[in-house]
Amino acid sequence: MILALVAAAPAASAEPRATILTFGRYETQLAGEPEKAERTASGIVQPVDGHRLLERSDVIVGQLGNTFGIELKLENFPAGVAALTIRTAHPPLTNPKSGKTTSVSEYDWTSATTDSAYFCFSFDETWEIAEGDWTIQVLHEGKVVAEKTFKIVVPLN
Repeated sequence: MILALVAAAPAASAEPRATILTFGRYETQLAGEPEKAERTASGIVQPVDGHRLLERSDVIVGQLGNTFGIELKLENFPAGVAALTIRTAHPPLTNPKSGKTTSVSEYDWTSATTDSAYFCFSFDETWEIAEGDWTIQVLHEGKVVAEKTFKIVVPLN
């Protein structure tokens, strides 16, 4: 399941961009009900009310309950709210409820441009776990403004 918490940073006149402040494995506090997100593997996005970095790493163990992601600072965006697309490229995942297989999950999100933004992926179902490279991209007006690749490893039982 994809989770999202949003806020962001000060505006300027240069090209909009984002700086990754932290990345790795997180603990999150959920907020409200999941929202429909048909362009994602799970079909939903879960808003997040808070997060805490547990381990700064780009190697993540693929197991139920693990959440990984990025916290970033939006820079040079007009004051107010930024319209973003969050894209996660991942190994093929097949949702058993829909039968749909996808290698890219994405959704649109708005973020206040005053603090930081946090985007992550949580392994909530066994079918969501796949070993390999997972890349989280943040796009604004079709342009990638931040990107981080994680290596997901699945332990042998």
